[in-house]
Parts: sequence; C-alpha cells; structure tokens
Amino acid sequence: MKKGLIYIFSAALLVSCGGNDESTDAENNGGGSIIGNTNPEEGNSNPINNSVQETSKIDGMETTSIEYFDLKHDFGNVFYPSDNKFTFKFKNTGNVPLVIDKAKASCGCTVPNKPEEPVMPGEIGEMDVIFRPKANQVGQQVTKKITVTANTNPKETYLEITANVLDAM
Repeated sequence: MKKGLIYIFSAALLVSCGGNDESTDAENNGGGSIIGNTNPEEGNSNPINNSVQETSKIDGMETTSIEYFDLKHDFGNVFYPSDNKFTFKFKNTGNVPLVIDKAKASCGCTVPNKPEEPVMPGEIGEMDVIFRPKANQVGQQVTKKITVTANTNPKETYLEITANVLDAM
C-alpha cells in the first residue's frame, strides 16, 4: 500500500509544472545575436508540437526573417512567490511585416505577451515573458520553453528561460 502511494505521488510530481523541461545546458548557450532560430531538438518528439494543427492568420502570408538579440535568459535565483519579467527583443530582418501569431509557454507558470501589431521591416519588437514560480518548484533549477509562431521560416522559433527557485521564507 505504501509503495503504491509513493508511486502515485512520484508520478504526480513528474507531471506537475516543476522541474526542467527537455532542454539542456549544452544547447545554445544563449546571448548574442542569433539569426532566426531552429529548434535544437528538431526531428525529435516535442510535447509542445504534438498538438492538433490549427489554422492561423499567418497561413498563406509571405514569410520574413527574425533576429533575436537573446534566445535564452537566466533569471538566476528567484523567490517563490514572485513575478519575474524579462523582455526578449528581436528585429524584423526581412522585407515584409512580421506577424507573431502565437506565443505559448511550456507551463502555466510562464506567461509570454506577444506584440499585437505587426513589426515592420527593419524595426525592433519586444516580447515580455513573466515567470511566476510555483511552490512545487522551490529548491529546483527550472527551464521553461516559449514557442513563438510567426510568418517566418521556420514558422516556429523557441525562447527559453531558466531560474533557480528559492523559498522566500
């Protein structure tokens, strides 16, 4: 009986929002100017991409290119509870307006706020990401991925945040 409860509890922890996602420190050490962005795990199964394909406002649009100033951000030590904000900046390096259709995080504790208006060629855009650690993340180094869908090639690009969650008490 006790073993059964331990297995159920362990499974619940694995499924919860805490812990690291599927990325590693060896991937793209972040920072610097990176043109475009492909998924470092391209070709592998990715839970974010396993959803049902939807139609979007960017289907059939001309594509452009995007240059992120940073693909990753490390918040360092953060406390539970807290709001931690970082602004990812990017430039439309193509010749047509850049339209970000969706920005989706790998966990509900991370909230991306995409620009609602197109970013014109040559202009710089911003995407705020807020990380609100949860109680079950205390004592962990967490990594969260943000999938950005836009009229770019590739259609999806990936941003990442990490943080070491500490208890405020």
